[in-house]
Formats: sequence, C-alpha cells, structure tokens
Amino acid sequence: MEKFLKTPDQISALMQHWFLSYHRKDRDSFSGSEAFTFFDLIPEGLQQALLQRANLDEHEKPVFLLNCGNAGFVLNTTHRFIRIGESDLDSIFYTEFTWHSGYKSIRIEGAPIGIKSDGYFAEFGLETQRREIVYWLIPSGKAGFAFWNVTKKCELIGRKYL
Repeated sequence: MEKFLKTPDQISALMQHWFLSYHRKDRDSFSGSEAFTFFDLIPEGLQQALLQRANLDEHEKPVFLLNCGNAGFVLNTTHRFIRIGESDLDSIFYTEFTWHSGYKSIRIEGAPIGIKSDGYFAEFGLETQRREIVYWLIPSGKAGFAFWNVTKKCELIGRKYL
C-alpha cells in the first residue's frame, strides 16, 4: 500500500477533525476537564508531568488525553497510544496497531449497567500486528466510546501516514 507521509501537525489536525466530527462540536466546547479531551487543554502541570514520563520521540506530538481514573491515563499522540500508570508505562505504535477488540463486558450483580453507562471502567482491547490483544482499563460511557472511535482512525494513520 502506498504511504502518504504527513507531518505531525497534519496528523494532529486530522485527529482533531475526526474527534470533533464524532462529538459534533467545535473545539471551544471543550475545557480540558472532560474524561477524554485535548491534551493542550489540560492543566500545564499535568501536561509536563505526563510528557516527562511519556518520553516522546522528536517528531511526535501529544493530541488527546483519556483519564482512566486509578489506572492512570492514555495519551494519544501523533504516533502511538501511551498508557501511563502510576508506576508503569506501555505504548502501542499506530504502525503496529491493527484494530480494537472493544470492551470486555461490564457486569455488576443487581445493577443495570453496561459499557455505555458513564462512571465505570472496563478493559478495552487493542490488537497488534502480532495478533496480541493488549487490554487497558478505560472509562465506559461517552468518554470510552469517543476513545473507541479514535482508535479506528489510528489504524488508518499507522497504515497510510506513518
């Protein structure tokens, strides 16, 4: 497949366009306090702490941040997903990412909740080219489904633009 090389700024602009199209909102509708939001809208101290841990490549830009509660954060950059836990860090480059396998089920006895219910967390699978499925704990509900939507686009970025 032919590659169409894009700069990190071009990839970031595409990602932001897809994100805003999914939400059917403009950028001004976001404050940085959302569970899944634009990285540059979060408090500067948190930005610096996450960037220090993430150790980005020279041409890699942070784009979105998913707050995963006690499990930490998932940073979406122009090149990869980075899960930043309290004491650990994992990443999956978009060039190694093939698709998501979605959520494992959420079940709480006696409670009528599911993966579309806000306020809960569930394991979400990311499949690599080695046919490995890596599960990360992410929010359910609106934030999780926005992340789900972004993952589909990251496969395209890895396949066509990097």
